[in-house]
Amino acid sequence: MNPASTSLEQLRDIHLPPAIGYWPPAPGWWLLALIALAALAAGCWWGWRRYQQRRYRREALRLLAEYRHRFERDHDLPALLAALSALLRRTALSAYPAAQVAGLTGNDWRDFLRQHSGLAEFDTSVGEALIRGPYQPQPKGTDHCDANALLHLTERWIKAHRRPSC
Repeated sequence: MNPASTSLEQLRDIHLPPAIGYWPPAPGWWLLALIALAALAAGCWWGWRRYQQRRYRREALRLLAEYRHRFERDHDLPALLAALSALLRRTALSAYPAAQVAGLTGNDWRDFLRQHSGLAEFDTSVGEALIRGPYQPQPKGTDHCDANALLHLTERWIKAHRRPSC
């Protein structure tokens, strides 16, 4: 027997190590999962707070729909003006400090509504009717179109006003 052939026969194939499994993950993946969960929890918490902070808007829009329905049924413009004026005031008191809103009347109230929403319509006759209408007798010649403009302006203010940053 040849010594070279004997040593070749003793050689074995190369043994590869077993494949690396997917579990348990490396520590970096655990850290990434923890960061992702923390971000998800923070996003959920932020979304819940935002939802809760906007509850007054949803309630105001629900009341506005109720006032619209009542006006379509009764066509009582003075009652609508009073209800819309009170709704604007209540919504503003929910969004802003009472000391800033409660004492405002007339032009100061109109300026407040315009400044916090950016709606220039408060300077028109529709805005004037919203501000002064509840305190005056019903103007002659007011038709359904004016009521729709009042309702629309009130809805736009409820949706467009900006709360102060906390």
